Amino acid sequence: MLDLRKVLLLSSVFLLTTISIFAQDEKNRKTDIYVTGGLEVILSGNTGLKIDGQELNNGVVRFAPVFNWQSLVNFDFSPHFGLYTGLGVRNVGMIFDVPNEYKDPELSGPVRKKVRTYNLGIPVGFKVGNLHGMFVYGGYEFELPIQYKEKTFVSERKIDKFSVWFSDRVDVQHSLMLGIQFPYGTNLKMKYYLNNYFSSSWDKDKGGMYGTIDPNEPGRRMSYNQMTGNVFYVSLNFSLFRNTKFYYSEYEKKHTFPES
Repeated sequence: MLDLRKVLLLSSVFLLTTISIFAQDEKNRKTDIYVTGGLEVILSGNTGLKIDGQELNNGVVRFAPVFNWQSLVNFDFSPHFGLYTGLGVRNVGMIFDVPNEYKDPELSGPVRKKVRTYNLGIPVGFKVGNLHGMFVYGGYEFELPIQYKEKTFVSERKIDKFSVWFSDRVDVQHSLMLGIQFPYGTNLKMKYYLNNYFSSSWDKDKGGMYGTIDPNEPGRRMSYNQMTGNVFYVSLNFSLFRNTKFYYSEYEKKHTFPES
């Protein structure tokens, strides 16, 4: 199975090496600072999903078109190299089927869980390439889960849902990202979350997942800390790095930076 963490780490090492080469050549150039923002459409899944150490192979792709907004502060040191940071709100989660041995016997039919959080994220990253056209970018993002929602389906019928603010069912998230920006404002991004989605410190006395049981402790629901696994996603982004003031202005292309 493809190890997304290794792919992202190796790609980041390669790009950071490229950055150092660009940075040494651009020290005396003017820095352009501007703010951009855009929407993100997410297709997410999970990797290494386990319950009590037993791997599950029933992860389902999750489509999250709303609400994912990002605002970025860009620092372009040249037409070929820049840094960025900012703030974003992102819809992150997973879909999985509960194994039969963990399913509440009072429920007739397969049990599916859909969980998600709205995260407040702070990215730190770099851009390398033609910043007025096509380039690659990557970096790290810290995300604080601010709102958690969980839905339970039995035989495809929703039987329960709830949401709560600042739940400790979910850990603070850390992720690596890698993307490519295409001309005219559209880009494709891949992100891998480095830590488990559910919190390992969840106290089972606070309650477990609705629609489940713990086969090791009869009469108790499965606890959130019995599940491990990481979220990853691929997303389509719109106008994320596009500065409408000058991004595709022929004048700014010619005059923002001195030509080398």
